[in-house]
Parts: sequence; C-alpha cells; structure tokens
Amino acid sequence: MSIWNMRRIFSLGVVLALTFLLFLPTVRYALVYDDIEQIATNPRITSWSYVPQYFTTHLWAHSTIEPAYYYRPLFLIWLRLVDAILGPPAPIWHLASIVAHLAATISVFLLVHRLTGCWRASLFATALFSIHPIHTEAVAWVSSVSEPLLTALLVLCVYCYAGRKPPISVASLLFAALAMFTKETGMVAPLLILAYEWTRSTFKNAATAAAPYLLPALLFLALRFNALGRLNAATQPNMTVSAMVLTWPRVLVAYLAHLLWPVHLSVCYDVPVETAIWPFLVMLTILGGLISVAPKWSANVRLGVAWFVITLLPALAIRYLLTDDYVHDRYLYLPSVGLALIAAVWFSRLRFTPPRIVAAGVLAMALCWGTILDLRIWKDEISLFSRAVEVAPGNVYAMNNLASAYLNAHREAEALPLLQKVIALRPLDHQGYYNMFRYYQQTGNYAEAERYYNICRQMYDASQSAGRAR
Repeated sequence: MSIWNMRRIFSLGVVLALTFLLFLPTVRYALVYDDIEQIATNPRITSWSYVPQYFTTHLWAHSTIEPAYYYRPLFLIWLRLVDAILGPPAPIWHLASIVAHLAATISVFLLVHRLTGCWRASLFATALFSIHPIHTEAVAWVSSVSEPLLTALLVLCVYCYAGRKPPISVASLLFAALAMFTKETGMVAPLLILAYEWTRSTFKNAATAAAPYLLPALLFLALRFNALGRLNAATQPNMTVSAMVLTWPRVLVAYLAHLLWPVHLSVCYDVPVETAIWPFLVMLTILGGLISVAPKWSANVRLGVAWFVITLLPALAIRYLLTDDYVHDRYLYLPSVGLALIAAVWFSRLRFTPPRIVAAGVLAMALCWGTILDLRIWKDEISLFSRAVEVAPGNVYAMNNLASAYLNAHREAEALPLLQKVIALRPLDHQGYYNMFRYYQQTGNYAEAERYYNICRQMYDASQSAGRAR
C-alpha cells in the first residue's frame, strides 16, 4: 500500500473517530420518548424465537393500544441483535446508534467518492454529513436508528448500481430490498435508481434500469399487506389535502432554516397550518426557476438535488402525521446525502488555499460545537421536552409530554399547570385527561383520579368510534 493511500485511509479514520467521539456522550443518556414502549418494554426483542413474527405482524404488535401503522421487520431484527449483544435496553444502546451512524457515514463517502472521483472533496463532504447538528435526533434517539440504517442501505444500493458491470446489480437489488424492510421510506429505491440513470442517460434507459427494483417493492407490499391487512397508512388524515399543500412552504422553510442555522434544535416545532395561497405560489416560482437552470448543472448536482427531493417527499405527507408533530429533524438525515454530494462537487472545484482550509476548520469546529449543544437535550425526557416547550410554546403535544415526564419524576407541582393548559387547548383529546388522572392518583386524590380516568376512557372510546365511522 502506498503512502498516499495510507494517508487517505488515515484521514477518513480521523473523520470517523471525530464523529464517534462527538456522539459518545450519548451512551450515558436515558432512553426517552418511544424508547420506553417500543424498546424497553417490548418482549418481542428479547428472543430470536420472535423473529418469524416480525415478518407477519406490524411494528407495534406487542402493544394493545398502538395501531397497525408500520411494517419494519428488519428494524426489529436490528433491535433484537442489539439486545443480544449489549443486553437489555439501557443507555449503552446508544452505542449501537453511533455505530449505525458511522456505517451511514462510510457508505456516503463511498458513494460520493465513486461519483466525483475526488478524495479530498469526498472527505470534506462526508465530514459535513457526519458532524452536522441536524443529525442529533437521528443518532441520539435510539428509536430513530432506522434513519441511519435506512440511509446506509439506500446509499449502498446506488453505490453498487453505479459500479455494476452486468446490466443488473444483484447486490444493489439486495440493498434496496433490505432498505424497504427496514423502513417504508426505502420504497424510494426505484426512484433513486431512476434519478441516477436519468442524470446520465435518457429517461427510457432510466426507466428500464429502475424496473427490476419494482420486484422487491412488490414483495414488500405483499408482505406488508399480509401483516397489516391494508396497503395505506391506516391512520386518519389530520388535515385536508389543500391544507397540506399550502403548508408545504412553511415546512420547507423550517427545514432549510435548520440546515443552515442548526442552533437550538428540538424534538418539536411550531409550524402552523397555512391558509394563504401566496407562499405556495412563491414556492412554485422558485421551483420553476430552479428547473429552468437545472440543465446547466452537472450530472452529480442534478442527482444530489433529485436525491434531496425524492427522499424528503415522504416527510411532506404531513396530513397523515400527528397534529403539532409533523416537522422533525430526523427526516433530513436521508435527504442530506444529496446535499453531501452537491457539497462534494463544489469542493472539487475549489483550490484549497491556506485561508480556505482555515475557514473549513472553523466551520467544522462550529458544527461540532453545535452538535455537542444539541445532543445535551436528549439526556432525559425532562430536558428533551423542556426544550420542546421552549422552542414551541404553543405545541400541545410537547406540553403533554413534558407533563408526563414531570409525573414520571414525581414533580407533580410542575406537571399540573401544563396539564391544565393541555386540556384547555385540546378538550377532546384523551391524553391530557389520562395524565391528569395520573397526577391526581400520584397526589392521593383518588376521587378526582377516577373522574379523570372515566373522562379519558370516554374520550378514547369516542375517538375510536369516530375513526371506525370514517
């Protein structure tokens, strides 16, 4: 091995080591949010005998109250594997999430380097991907490990396709199938292959190249239908189609702001439903302008833009996501691969003078510092949802979760005003009444606890009946 190759490997190792050290503090953080019910109290990840059930039941099959929305058998296999290696769910599980992030980082480097052929530009772009604060949610939250897993698999799918020798890459097809069975967003694999080939050939050739990837997609849909009994999301929409479309500009501006200024990030944000049409018209005008100049871009830039758009589209189906809970930074993890590719193209055109190298170092330090600060909110639920209420003071979902965290910590006095707000703002939502039941039960007022429990039960039954009626 030449000294030049050794230096290249060493430089990539430095980026990976820096990334590992950056996220290492999370191994002391508690399990939070969905980690409790999805992982800590999930008996199905405690034995290999449950694995066949992963392919015939939905993700939350162990829960009696969670509906059948998701089908992610390989995600469950990952949880089972982590349980077998690291033991029962505990803070050390964050180590597995860091490893998944490193795997995604390596796969991004391999793809970007294969497409650009520039080692230094690929290294800088990969470093930008690996240390960006926007990824703190996807890495620090154990239940969100599906994002780096999905990303690694989809990136390797395109990587293998780009380096294929025969017309069809079996490895690429395999990675596409694995991505689909890890998370539903993996269904974009055929579109990514289409985009890759279309940026380098004709649409006809691109469609032909993408066609084989419909086979694992059909297999996934068939097994998903068998497990869930339906092909759709099974959840009732929370807004009309027109409201969703009009709200897209707000959502996109929020994501753009988080990417460019990743400071004071949160698990929840206040992004209200838009009613005016002018932001949508402005968005269309900007998109039209970008499309008009797109032919002048290089193939890799066009692919990077297409990657960002294609992989962000599932996150724009906000009418099927929870009210007040449809903007999350983890949804940018996979799309940011496209941004890394665009950054690599830009870096490859730069001459790295000493001032620019210093500027790059300053930027890297700023991103690392931002990641360190944004990671800290994930240390426990009170810290997590305190930031959420601070960033989104009108978000009922955040308030209710903070109140629940206070109740878990037996800080009932701090939970009460939050619960009163939740019930005032959402008088028909059973969750606020349930936590109020918990408050009175923990403070010894059993008569009030019973009253709120009965209200909670009535509200829950009414919502279930309304859902079945629709």
